Amino acid sequence: MCPRRHLRLRTQWWLILFATSLLVTLMTVDRTAERFDNAIYDHLLQLAPSPRSDAILLVEIDDESIGRLGRWPWNRSVHAALIDRLNAAGAKAIGYDVLFTEPAGEEDDERLARAIAGASPVFLPALPSGALNEGGAGSAILPIDRFRDAAAGIGVATIAPDPDGVVRGAAASHGAPGRPGHLMAEMARSLPHSGHVPSDARLIPFGGGEGRWPEVSAAAILAGQVPAALIEGKIVLVGVTAPGLGSRYATPTGGVMTGLEIQAYLLQGLRSNAMMTRAGLTACLVIALLPLCMLMMGLGPFRRLPALACLGLCSALVLGASVCALMLLRVWLPPSAALTGLALAYPVWGWRQLAAAERFMRAQLERLEEEPALVPRTAFIRREGGVAYTISLLRNAIARNREMRHFVAGRLDQLPDATIVADLAGTILLTNLAARRLFADQPEALAETAGLGPILNRCRVTGSGDMLRFCPGMAPPSACEVQFDQGRYFLFGMAPQTSTDGAHVGWVVRFVDISEAKAAQKQRDDVVQLLTHDMRSPQASILAVLETAPADRIAPQESRSIRYYAERTLQLADGFVQLARAENLEYALEETDLGDMLMDAIDDLWPQSRAKSIDIVTQAEERLVATVERSLMTRALVNVIGNAIKYSEEGTTITCSLSSQVRGDGVLCAVYAIQDQGPGIAPALRQTIFERFRRGPVGLGPRESGAGLGLNFAHTVMVRHHGRIECRSETGHGATFLLQLPLIVD
Repeated sequence: MCPRRHLRLRTQWWLILFATSLLVTLMTVDRTAERFDNAIYDHLLQLAPSPRSDAILLVEIDDESIGRLGRWPWNRSVHAALIDRLNAAGAKAIGYDVLFTEPAGEEDDERLARAIAGASPVFLPALPSGALNEGGAGSAILPIDRFRDAAAGIGVATIAPDPDGVVRGAAASHGAPGRPGHLMAEMARSLPHSGHVPSDARLIPFGGGEGRWPEVSAAAILAGQVPAALIEGKIVLVGVTAPGLGSRYATPTGGVMTGLEIQAYLLQGLRSNAMMTRAGLTACLVIALLPLCMLMMGLGPFRRLPALACLGLCSALVLGASVCALMLLRVWLPPSAALTGLALAYPVWGWRQLAAAERFMRAQLERLEEEPALVPRTAFIRREGGVAYTISLLRNAIARNREMRHFVAGRLDQLPDATIVADLAGTILLTNLAARRLFADQPEALAETAGLGPILNRCRVTGSGDMLRFCPGMAPPSACEVQFDQGRYFLFGMAPQTSTDGAHVGWVVRFVDISEAKAAQKQRDDVVQLLTHDMRSPQASILAVLETAPADRIAPQESRSIRYYAERTLQLADGFVQLARAENLEYALEETDLGDMLMDAIDDLWPQSRAKSIDIVTQAEERLVATVERSLMTRALVNVIGNAIKYSEEGTTITCSLSSQVRGDGVLCAVYAIQDQGPGIAPALRQTIFERFRRGPVGLGPRESGAGLGLNFAHTVMVRHHGRIECRSETGHGATFLLQLPLIVD
C-alpha cells in the first residue's frame, strides 16, 4: 500500500478512536445506557449468594392481623401491647415502621411512650416532607415529642424505585442535626456487632437463592401464639404488609417484595458491610475508555491477534472487570458504555479497512487490466463504479489467471524436453507431457504434493555414478550428464525462478534426452578409433615396406605413387582425428602469449616455406595474452599459414601480423591477419571455404594435396574459443585470413 493510502488509513484510525471515545464519554457521563447496565446488574445479583440471616425477624401487619384486631389505623394501645410482647420475648432491637407524627389520645400516647422507653431499643420512622438531598437526608416530619424522646433512634424509611420501577438501592446515609438519616442506617449504627456502615452505600445486596426472611403475623404475637424462643435475640422489624395498606416493589432478583422485606435486606447489608456502591465517574471513564483504546491499538498499530479475538478479549476484560468489582470489591462498574464503544469501533474500523483494501485492490486490478494479456480475451467490465466494478475487475483477473495457467501448461506440454516446475521446498507444481511420459512407470512421483527427491534419486551422474540429491535450503545439483535406470542418458539442469521483485520462488528442472546423441558420439568415437589405428597402421606399414624393400623390387614410379597415396591417407586420417579433438575435446585452457604462439606456428612451417623460397614476415604487438587451448590454437594457425604457403607462388611473401582492436560488440580482441600473394579466392568459394572437404584453388606450381579439413578445423577451434575467423580476398590478388580471439583485460 502506498504511503498516501497508509496516511489516510492512519488518519481514519485516529478519527474513529476520537469519535468513539467521545461517544463513550458522553454515554458514561449522561448514563445513556443505564437501562442495559441495570439489566446486567440484575442478572449478576441473581448469581450472588443470598444475604438473608436468621438474626432478623419480620413482624407483619397483614390481612390476618387487620381481620383479628380491627381496621387500620389501630389504637396506639395495640402498638404498645405489641412492643411489650416483643420486649418480653427478648427482642434485641425493634424497628417499628409505623408513623406516629400526630398525637392521639393522651392515655394511649402515654402508654405507647412508656412501652417504647421500657423496651429494647426501638427505632421509629419519620415522614419525609420534601425531596431527600444527595446524602439521603432532608427535612422530615418527626414523631411527636414523647415518642421521639423515648425512641432509640429516628430515621426516614423511604424506598425510592429507579426510573424503571425496580428498587435497587436506598439513600442509606447517616442523619445530621435536624435532618434524620435512613431508619435502617440508624439501627445498624446503634446495634452491637455491626460492621462499619459506609455513608455512601447505595445499592442493596438482594442476592439470589430461595427462601424468605423469617416472618410472623402481628396478631399471632399479640395472641401469644409465637414462642418466645423465635423472638429472643432477634432484630425485629415491624411494618404494614396488608394489600392496599403496605407497598410492594419490583426487585432486581425478579420478584415482588414488600417494603418490609426490602428494609430487611437493607439492614442486613448495612450490618454485614455488604452494601454496594456505584463507581465514581473517573473509574467509569477508565473502564469505558481503556478497553476501547486497547481494541483500537490491537486493530491498528500493534496488531498481534486476529481482529475478532482482540474484540472478544477486550469485551471479556470489560465484563470481567465489572463482575470482579461487584463480587469482590462491592463496587458496580457499568459496562454498557464500554461495550457500546467496542461494538461501534470494531465494525467501523473494519469498514474503513475494507474500504481501503477495496480501493487498493481496485487500483491494482485496473493496472493489471491495462497490462497487455498474453492470451487475448474479451472481458465484460462494468464501468459504473462501486463494488460491482471492483467485482468485475476481480472476476476478469481471475479469468486471466486461469487462462494464463492454461496457456503456461499448454506451452509447457509443447516443450520437447521433460520439464518440471517446483517451489522452493521442491514440491512439484507443474509437469509437461514429456515429463509425464518419462516417468510413466512412476506416476505418483509427479503428483502435485510430491517432491523432487524420488525423481532425482533415479538419476546417476555419468562417470561417477553418484545419485542426484536435493534438499530445501541447500544449493541445487549443478548441471551434468545423468543416466537413468533404463539406460537412457539426459542432460540435467536445475534453474532458479524469481518473482517480479527478484525473490527466489522456485525451480525449473529440465531433462534433455541425449541418448541418440550419445549413440552418435559412440559411432564417431569408433570412426576416430578406426582412423587413428585401424587405417593409420596399414598405411604406416606400406611406407615401412617402401623404405626397406630393395630398390630393384619396385619400380621408382610405382614406389612414388604408392608413397603419395599412403601419405595422403595418413594426412586424411590425421585431419579427421584433429577435427574430432577440436569438436569434442574438453579444452584445457591456459593463459598464453599470442605472439609466442604465432612464432611456434611459423617455426613448424619453416621446412615448407623454405622449400618454396617463401618469406614469412611477422608484425606483432607485444604482450597480447588470451586464455586458449594452446596445442589446438597453434594447430589452427599452422593450418591457416600452411594453406597460404600451399597456394602461394615460389619466392613470394606471406605477412603474419598480430594486433588488438575492439570488436563490434565491444569486446577487446587480438586479431591475427595472415596475408598471402596467391591466386585469391572467388566470392562464391569464400562462402563455403570453412566447411568440410572444401578446398581453395589449385596453386600455380605442382599439384597440392589436401583433404579440405584444415580451415574447417581452424573455424571449429575459433568458435570453441568464442572467437571468429573470416576470409577477405579478390581473385588474382591474394587472400587475407583474419582470426579474432578475446583478450584478457587487466
